[in-house]
Amino acid sequence: MKPLEPLPLDSVMDATATHGLRQAALFVAWLLLWRISALMEYAPHASLWFPPAGLSFAAFLLWGRSALPVLMLAAVSVTFWVDHLYELRQPIEELLLAGLLFGVAHCGTYALGATVLKHLVRGRSGTAAPVAIPLFLLIGCLTTLVAAVTGTVSLYAVGLIETPNLAAIWLPWWIGDMVGVIVLTPLFLGLLSWRYPHIESWLGGLSFAPEHQGRRHFLVKLGICALLLTLLMLISAKTGAPEVAFGAFFLIIPQMWIVYTEGAMRSAVSLTIFSTLTAVWVSALGLIEQSLTYQFAMCVIAASGYFGFTVPSLIANNRQLSEMAFNDGLTGALNRNRFFELAMQAKHDAERHQQPVSLLLMDMDAFKQINDSFGHDVGDQALLQLCRTLKLELSPKDLLGRFGGDEFLVLLPGTNAAAARRRMNTIQTKIGTQRIPGTEHRLSATVVHVTLAPYERLEDAFTRADHELLRVKRQRTGASRTHAAGTEEPR
Repeated sequence: MKPLEPLPLDSVMDATATHGLRQAALFVAWLLLWRISALMEYAPHASLWFPPAGLSFAAFLLWGRSALPVLMLAAVSVTFWVDHLYELRQPIEELLLAGLLFGVAHCGTYALGATVLKHLVRGRSGTAAPVAIPLFLLIGCLTTLVAAVTGTVSLYAVGLIETPNLAAIWLPWWIGDMVGVIVLTPLFLGLLSWRYPHIESWLGGLSFAPEHQGRRHFLVKLGICALLLTLLMLISAKTGAPEVAFGAFFLIIPQMWIVYTEGAMRSAVSLTIFSTLTAVWVSALGLIEQSLTYQFAMCVIAASGYFGFTVPSLIANNRQLSEMAFNDGLTGALNRNRFFELAMQAKHDAERHQQPVSLLLMDMDAFKQINDSFGHDVGDQALLQLCRTLKLELSPKDLLGRFGGDEFLVLLPGTNAAAARRRMNTIQTKIGTQRIPGTEHRLSATVVHVTLAPYERLEDAFTRADHELLRVKRQRTGASRTHAAGTEEPR
């Protein structure tokens, strides 16, 4: 075995520099998001929504353990920042201990949640979005709950929280973290994976690649959603009625409009803008008493939107099931039942327009000998080669079906007898130019054609073609035997 050559030094240095820049960007982004969320704090250590939780979860999902050092550093740095902002003047040793405990509670919990999520998804072969998204929502909720409880306990352990306040802190902490994870994790995944190797299969095939088409329409939809939310918040502030806050749940309608008409990345952006604007208005208008209602509205709307992501996946699955039900598994040609179903429709359309209809029936010569001599794998490849050659010679309106091991039927709408004969000769010639894959032998097929009489049944035309094919093959076999007998040397 040839030994692996070492990577060029320049490539190693470039990769190291890129990794370092990503780690630095993650550190700065985490701190900035924490500061933004701290501005909307409505209870001790609890914010309306906590974006750093979503960023941590996304980083562990995408980068795994390599995200741990930088996020631990961010957690410790935040602890010192809190001491500076609120002028607590705690001893450095206590701040360091508090930061480490918070970092372990935060990073350890989200790293564990990300690991469990990826493990569950990887354990299901062919997992698609309809499975990945419920798992993400469930594990996201449980992970944020554990993070809130362990974070509260860690702060209590170092004396930053008094015992009577524990029960009052962990619930709003949990809800804020849960909003950050459920609403923002998909967006952060898309941003962290920008110009980076593709996201792993835990997303179930969802693509968070940037979109460039239809940007104006997307901005209009965003504007409508933002306007409706702003009007609702202003009415809530003006009337002071807590019931108005429940109107936020109806904003799921414009959000689902975006989810069903835009891609995953734009939908994630829309949900992020909705949650951010909600948090900003709650803080700016002093709607703290309704904050829990708005938080749950953000979670419910985001969760519903992510379930909307499953629609393209379900459509693709249904299309695949339809192809499995209607098409031959090896060659992709129509199966017998589907062929006759579509052929009947095409025949009726041709008769309505007074157009002729012809059939081509063919089978591969010496198919059994190919399987016996070279194996069934080569036989399958020969069938695929024959089918590919056929498809190149057919028009979009023609129908191709596989009827047996090596027998194919082609419907030619709008084709008379003379044209069908020319198509038959062309196809037979083209097939004869192809080699059996993996061998030096050429493909060969026997092809016959029939043209349907006015109002003749397809089954009757197929029977005629089948008899004609049998006659031609017998004639060829007889001619081959006569030729072989004539060339034998006399004894």
